[in-house]
Amino acid sequence: MNFGRSNSNWGDLHALGRHHISTLPRYWITRLYVALSSLTSIAVIAWEPDALTHRLITQSGPPGWWLVGFLAVVAAVGIVDVVVNDMLPDRFHLRCAKRSRHLIYVALSMGLMCLTYVFIAGGGGWWRALAMPFWIDAVFAALVAFLDLFQRHRLRT
Repeated sequence: MNFGRSNSNWGDLHALGRHHISTLPRYWITRLYVALSSLTSIAVIAWEPDALTHRLITQSGPPGWWLVGFLAVVAAVGIVDVVVNDMLPDRFHLRCAKRSRHLIYVALSMGLMCLTYVFIAGGGGWWRALAMPFWIDAVFAALVAFLDLFQRHRLRT
């Protein structure tokens, strides 16, 4: 059965024989979840002065707020990448974001891990429950980056 080569972002739905044409869009929902979850957590830090996370970032000083700003930008870039490159029709695309998609999620993962360090250094310890959602998001972001690189390598061989 020959479905032909398609220019659709949904390459997983179109196969030529037994080989996938494209597998990169496969994890778009995971990428969207990680970016939205991170941005939501950052919004709580920034706009809820009574939140413990806000107080811990304030206690850390300007470097903590720089980290929060950096993470907000990276998460927003991740959301824009998913929306434009995976959800919109093919005529809309950001090639630079798609090419460096793995770097976006590595940066997000590293930033989230740095944020958990700020929370842990603020008191408590590594078992502090406050850090767990950030750890989960950081692990998922690293997994997304790994899967993206793995799929790219698989497509080239």
